[in-house]
Amino acid sequence: MKRILSLFLAAVLLALSGCDKNVQVRFDSVYFFQSEEDLQKKKVDPEEMSRYTRNLQSQVAKVMKSAQAVPGNGYIVVAVRSDEEVAAWLDMEPALHEYYDYEIVEAIKKLRPFKVETGIVVFAIKMAVDTPKHTEKPLPEPTALKEAQQKVGDPKDIEQVVLAAWPEE
Repeated sequence: MKRILSLFLAAVLLALSGCDKNVQVRFDSVYFFQSEEDLQKKKVDPEEMSRYTRNLQSQVAKVMKSAQAVPGNGYIVVAVRSDEEVAAWLDMEPALHEYYDYEIVEAIKKLRPFKVETGIVVFAIKMAVDTPKHTEKPLPEPTALKEAQQKVGDPKDIEQVVLAAWPEE
């Protein structure tokens, strides 16, 4: 009986020690799906967008702080509409557990976005989880956006693609 109790206690301590692990999340460059000229037409304030991306990174780091995730890297893709609605998709390899994917997307949606005069602004941020190496993929390709590209008339029109992939509330 003592042996079983000792094994149980050791298993509990081992499990708890795994919970204390702080996952390191690193961010790198921002990829813009639209040109600088397009962003100017949409009257995006670079300072406001910069503050938003820093807040976004902080929120994602909070979500992942005590996550149990395997090392990986990829992109967070974010779309901000002129009505201040936000959508986000992850393109990670290997994919994060659906729980953390959901928590990250929800945390991003709760942030107050930067102002967009008309249409949609779409950008991505490179993210690495528990690895110093960022993705070498030149373009983010979340599954939802790839599937939406097949549904729209012009798969290179990022606003059409994003609208086709926009999650139903």
